[in-house]
Amino acid sequence: MQHIYGVLEPLQGNIYADQLRRGFRTLRFDTPLEQEYLHYLYRVQARYQRIGSLLALAIWLVFALIDKLRLPISQQFPSYEPELWALLAIRVTIGLMLVLLVVLFQTRRERYGAVVLATTLLSMVLGTTLTVLLYQRLDTPISSSVLLIMAIALFFPLGLSLRSSLLMAVISVPLVLGPGIWLLEDNDAHLRLSLMYVLALIVCALGGCIRDHVQREQFLMLRLLQWQAGHDSLTGLNNRRSFTAHLDATKLLSRREQRNLGLLMLDIDHFKAYNDHYGHQAGDEALRQVGHLLQRFARRPMDMAVRLGGEEFALLFYDVDKDQLAILGEQVRREVSNLRIPHAASTTADHLTTSIGGRLANPEETSEKLYQGIDSLLYEAKKSGRNCLALG
Repeated sequence: MQHIYGVLEPLQGNIYADQLRRGFRTLRFDTPLEQEYLHYLYRVQARYQRIGSLLALAIWLVFALIDKLRLPISQQFPSYEPELWALLAIRVTIGLMLVLLVVLFQTRRERYGAVVLATTLLSMVLGTTLTVLLYQRLDTPISSSVLLIMAIALFFPLGLSLRSSLLMAVISVPLVLGPGIWLLEDNDAHLRLSLMYVLALIVCALGGCIRDHVQREQFLMLRLLQWQAGHDSLTGLNNRRSFTAHLDATKLLSRREQRNLGLLMLDIDHFKAYNDHYGHQAGDEALRQVGHLLQRFARRPMDMAVRLGGEEFALLFYDVDKDQLAILGEQVRREVSNLRIPHAASTTADHLTTSIGGRLANPEETSEKLYQGIDSLLYEAKKSGRNCLALG
C-alpha cells in the first residue's frame, strides 16, 4: 500500500484520498461518504439481490415439495395435527414474503428494499428453526443442518451493510434458541445445534468483515479514479475534459431556460519566468493557491472553476449579465493580485498577476467558437500591459 499513499499525497482535500489515507479500521467511513458507499453498495449488488431472492424462493419451494412427499398432507386433509397446520402456515407465509422480495428487487425499489430484505431473512431464520422443530414433533426425521445455510444467507452480499448483517446475526440467535427451549422437552440436541449456528455466524462474520474491507477499498479507489479522470490533480479543479462536457450541457440548458452564460479565461502573467526563477516546485504551489482561490468563485451548482492546462484557467458562470461578469472578472484579477505571491522575474508587477478575457456566450455558437473568441480577448488583455480584464 505504500506506493498508493505516495500517489495520494498531492490530493489533499479530496474526500476519497483522505479516507484512504486515514483508513477505516472500524469499517465505517465519515458521513456523508458512508451514505454514498451504502447507496453504491445497494446499487451494484442489485443483481445479486435478484439472484439471491430467486434462489431462496426456489429452495423454499423444494422444501415445500419435500413436505408434500414426506408428510401426510393429501391423506389427512383437512384433519391435520396442529403441528402440521403450523408447518403449512410457515411455508405459505415465508413463500409469499419471498415472492414479494423477488418482485421488489425486479422493480429496484431502494426505499423499502433493505427493510423488507432484513425482515424476510430473519423470518426465514425463525421459519426454518420452527420447521425443523415441527418435523421433530411430527416424529419425521429431517436434517437440522439447513440452519447453517441461514447463517450464510445473513452475510450473503445482498446490498446490506456489514453492521446490518451483524445486527441481524445477533437478533437471529434467540430466534434459533428460543423456539427449541419452548417446544422441546429434551433441549440438549437443540442446544448443540444452536451452538453450531453461533459458530457458523462467527465464521461468516469474519468472512463478511474481510469482504467489506475489500469492497470499501475498491469503492474509494474507483471513486478516486473517476474523480481524477475529470479533475486536475495539482489544483483539484475540473480539467479541460470535464469542462468541455459541462460547457456543452450548460449551453443547452441556458438556451432552453433563456439564461446568460458567462466565461472567463485567465492566464498567469510571465509564469515561465516564474518557474525559471523560483523552480517548478514553487510554481506548482503558486498554481495550487490560484486554483483554491478560483474554486471559491464557483459556488453555485452550474458554475465551474477549471484548470485548462499549464498556467491557464477558466471560470464558467451560469445566469449572469455582462455587468455581473465584469464585476466578477475584476474581483478575480484583484484577489489573485492580493495573494501577494512574490514574482521578482515579472516585468508587470513584483507579485503574481493575471490577464483575463471574458464574454457572454452566444446561444447559437459552438463551444470551440466561444473558446476562440475569449482567447482573442485574453490576447488583448496581454497586449494592454497584462494584469487587466478584457471583456467582449
